[in-house]
Parts: sequence; structure tokens; C-alpha cells
Amino acid sequence: MKKQLFAAVVGAALAFPLFAQAEGTYIGANVGRSEMKLSIDEAGSTKKSNTGYKAYAGYDFTQNFGAEAGYVDFGKLTTTFDGDKLDVKSHAFYVAATGTLPLNEQFSLFAKAGVSQNRTKVSVVGENVNDSTNKTSAIFGIGAAYHFDKKLSLVAEYENFGKVANGDDAKLKADMLSIGLRYKF
Repeated sequence: MKKQLFAAVVGAALAFPLFAQAEGTYIGANVGRSEMKLSIDEAGSTKKSNTGYKAYAGYDFTQNFGAEAGYVDFGKLTTTFDGDKLDVKSHAFYVAATGTLPLNEQFSLFAKAGVSQNRTKVSVVGENVNDSTNKTSAIFGIGAAYHFDKKLSLVAEYENFGKVANGDDAKLKADMLSIGLRYKF
């Protein structure tokens, strides 16, 4: 994960001068409450809220339509099943089409739909059992933006990433409610 995050940061830094020349391009960062729900057949289910964060970049083709890509970290879920302590960590890279409805010069509503590549790591503490899985899933999100000016906005959004992991007898669902800042070039 550290290598992927490093590659994303270096790529963004190298692309930053290009973004500065592209009208309609934006970058943003959000932090908020992520929720993961783990269901294991015959053992039940558990939910855990954590602090999650995301970093993203996008491009508005028109005032109403655009595209966005980003990285989301859902945090960590720790629980006990059958006497074993499980640690579950999940993150995702996503690409989505966006739609924006300006209400006036200061407020707008937006929605997104797309696909995410999710990576989940599961560890059984004390038993040296580690497993990781990749899963592609559909995502959707809705939100609102308050525009301080033409460049800087405060955004609040809800995103549902669906099943981010699916095993033989277990599944993990994730979503996130977040707030952050978006800067438009």
C-alpha cells in the first residue's frame, strides 16, 4: 500500500503543472466517517465506524458533467469471531462519472457513479494468518458543495462502495460520509 500511495503522490506532483493549465480540473481531500460491515456465515455480522479519508482529482467537461478519480482509505475494523481476533483493513481506487446541478453561484448538488478497485487485508491476530483480496465493485455517491469563490469549495458527500470483499463464507461492505475542500484550477 505504501508503494501505491507513494506512486499516486509522485504522479500527482508530476501532473500538477499540467493541472494548473487545464481549466475545469480540480483536486480535493476529504475526511469523515467510514463504516465497514463484516458478515460471516454462521457467525453473524458486525459494523464498525472509523475515520476514513480520500484524495481525488477530477475534470469538468461542462458545467454539469465530468469525471473523477481518487483513493479512499476506510480504516480498520477489529472484531472477535469464534475466539479469534480479526483485523480487517480496506482501501480503494475509483473512477467515476460526475453530474452537477448548480443551484446558484454558491451552492451546487452533485452525484457520481463509477467503479472501484478494492483491496482488503485480513489478519487473525496471534495465529500468523494473513490474507488479502482484490475486488472490483460499483460505487455511487451524492453530495453538496458550497463555493467560497470560483476556485475553492467546501464539499460534503456520501459514497457507497458496495461489497469491497467477498469470500466463500464472508463479505465486507463499505461506505463513507465525509467533508472536505476542493480546489478548481
